[in-house]
Amino acid sequence: MIRTRKWAEGERVVFGLRSRATASEAATAVTARAGRRRGSLGIRDRATTLLGEALASDDAEAVGVRADAVLADTEAALIVLGAPGAWPAARHAVVQRYGRVGALLVVGYEGRWRARSVHGGRPNPPELEELLDRFAQLEADELARLLAGIDRAEAARFEAAGPGEEPCARRWMHATYAVAARDGTYAAHRAYMTAFDGVVRLAARRLAS
Repeated sequence: MIRTRKWAEGERVVFGLRSRATASEAATAVTARAGRRRGSLGIRDRATTLLGEALASDDAEAVGVRADAVLADTEAALIVLGAPGAWPAARHAVVQRYGRVGALLVVGYEGRWRARSVHGGRPNPPELEELLDRFAQLEADELARLLAGIDRAEAARFEAAGPGEEPCARRWMHATYAVAARDGTYAAHRAYMTAFDGVVRLAARRLAS
């Protein structure tokens, strides 16, 4: 069915959403296998894949798909972002607006869908669930803390090396970018530019060594 929800005065965003019953029926054996393949990539690798897809796609907001509207209703977001038949434009809008944090939001909704709909689906790490539930209220330092927790969960799962100084700086950059995109304040944008400069300086130091 087509569901229309008013998000702001004078503005409507139209979602092509199926009913919950129809959406649940979409979790067939084929789509379940596809969901498990996505989950097997790991959170960080899946987020990187989504970033590449979104950056190679047209501007979703230019055609009326707004990231804040997509995320405003968590149950609708679960379907348009996380279900096997998810809406690509909605995913692209969230990733294009919020960068890597946006990609992690999409991955989180995919994981939440699998945990609810697929037999044996792996639950999200607690930090990723908190990101989904509290993104609109999180400050940059809280976001960075959650990103660090997600990295730790991934490192334990794949027996990867722990993060160093540069990954920490990149997490802070991703966190400040998302807050700047969400809030649009001067202070938030200034924090992001400072974080970006720090990452560039670390990369330059590494290349020079």
